[in-house]
Amino acid sequence: MTIFDIEVAKRFKDLDPYDHVSNATFLDYVMEARVRVYRQLGLSDRGVIGQVVVRQEIDYLRPISFSVSPLVARTWFSHLGTSSFTMQTQLIDEGELAADAKSVMVCFDKESRSSRPIPDAFRRMIEEHLEQE
Repeated sequence: MTIFDIEVAKRFKDLDPYDHVSNATFLDYVMEARVRVYRQLGLSDRGVIGQVVVRQEIDYLRPISFSVSPLVARTWFSHLGTSSFTMQTQLIDEGELAADAKSVMVCFDKESRSSRPIPDAFRRMIEEHLEQE
C-alpha cells in the first residue's frame, strides 16, 4: 500500500464563526488531496480518470484552528471494484488526527451519463498502490 502525505494550506477564509475550519471545508481538503494524488501519479487525463463522488463519509474528531502550518492529508486507495474505487484520507493537524474520511468514486461516462468500468491504465495504477485487504 502506498500512502500519500499531501500538505494542504489552511486559509483564513476557511474559518467559521467559532474560529474553527468549517466542517464543509474538511471535504475541500479531502478533494484537494485526491486531485494532488492523481497529479503525483501522472493522471491528469479526464478521459482516463473521469469519475464522480457517490459517497462521502467523514468522522470529525477534533476542530482545526487556523495557523500558518499546513495540514497533512494522508491518503491511500483502500478498495477497487469494477467501476468504483475508494480512497481513505486522514486529516492531520499539528500532529493530531482531526478527521477520518472515506470517498467512494465511480468512473463515469459523460456521453451516456452512466457508470463505466475503470479504464485499464487507471486500474493498473490503483492496483500498484492499493491497500492489501
